Amino acid sequence: MQEVNFDSKEIINSEINGTNKKKRFNKFRSWYNDLSHTQKYVFWISAIVITVFILGTVSLIIILFRPTSQIKASDKVPKISLYKKTTIPPSSKKYLDPLDGEYVSQSVLNRPPLSVMIENSLSARPQSGLNEADLVYEAQVEGDITRFMAVYLKHTPNLIGPIRSARLYYISWAQGLGSIYTHWGGNIYALQLLQKQNIPNINALTMSSSGTSCSTANFIFCRLSTRYAPHNGYGNTANIWNLAQKQGLYSSLTLGKNETPYSFANTPAQSKLGTNGAAINIFFDNGVYPYSVNWVYNKANNNYERYNGGALQVDATTQQPITAKNVVVMYVTGYTESYPGEGTTEAAAPIWVLNTVSSGKAYVFNNGQETKATWTKSSTHSRMQFTNSNGNPIKFQRGRIWFEILEPQTGSFTYKP
Repeated sequence: MQEVNFDSKEIINSEINGTNKKKRFNKFRSWYNDLSHTQKYVFWISAIVITVFILGTVSLIIILFRPTSQIKASDKVPKISLYKKTTIPPSSKKYLDPLDGEYVSQSVLNRPPLSVMIENSLSARPQSGLNEADLVYEAQVEGDITRFMAVYLKHTPNLIGPIRSARLYYISWAQGLGSIYTHWGGNIYALQLLQKQNIPNINALTMSSSGTSCSTANFIFCRLSTRYAPHNGYGNTANIWNLAQKQGLYSSLTLGKNETPYSFANTPAQSKLGTNGAAINIFFDNGVYPYSVNWVYNKANNNYERYNGGALQVDATTQQPITAKNVVVMYVTGYTESYPGEGTTEAAAPIWVLNTVSSGKAYVFNNGQETKATWTKSSTHSRMQFTNSNGNPIKFQRGRIWFEILEPQTGSFTYKP
């Protein structure tokens, strides 16, 4: 038998040169050329259908059997984010009110505070708008009478008053807040100070609208028909702010420039609050009864309700009790200054002045408890600061702060826990 030898090198070369591939292709081409036109059409349709079927089957298998970890986050249904997260428009975001620590919208901080002189004579009661103020300063003026300076920022009550005249020491407190000082006239010293130092202020007495009826639409200042002069002057806070902006008073005032915000704490647990009914009893000018003040602690609301001259003091507009979250009793030394009078219409008389740029004792009441403190005001353009016995800033409750300012020789107070 003749032996057949296979040369492996020749086989490899033929594969490399594509000899076998060419032979297979030639056989396919010969077969395809022998097909009729109809057969060729059927061939290509069948090829396309088979290809699509194979690709679809492979894709389905991949989707059904691929691991869960390979699923992209974008493929998952957002089950929680649809209702858990809410986009808040920038205008609705909350910011801290540097006056009383409550939360406000950003638009509120675009305006300076408004400090308004409010009367507290018997003919002025009940007043309107005190419960809308962030801060209230109460001190004695002439004739044994006390007067308020109510400071507004976040609320815009339609009616505040009765608005009365300016005094030197209130101007100093207003300057420390970077506020617009609003008044209805004033004694000669206060008016001279406002003019000479160009302090941003609005004097209702010089306004053409000072005689307008309070029933008039869009009034800035008005006269209330149910009260008699000079206890009938009132104002609208939103329109006062608009007037101040038109007069260019905003440009010289920026909230936060001239004052350091107070520190605020969250409300403690109910068990740590003081005793319901704890009372702060304040006596101005040796205890002249109509102007004596009692603050009574309401534990349920964690605030203090104000009594003036023995009667619960209410807001004339809302008939709600006047309240405060914080009551600060502080001692400020004072003296009398000779008042030359105004021509023949007013006789010369002494006027009352307090030393606002100084320091002294203070007592801070909140949460039904008392904290001894020291107040300090380093300049007319700085805000009063309060520190405890360790020298740390006093922490206030978020809400209205009411300052009761006593002269140590004529004023006093007692506290019943």
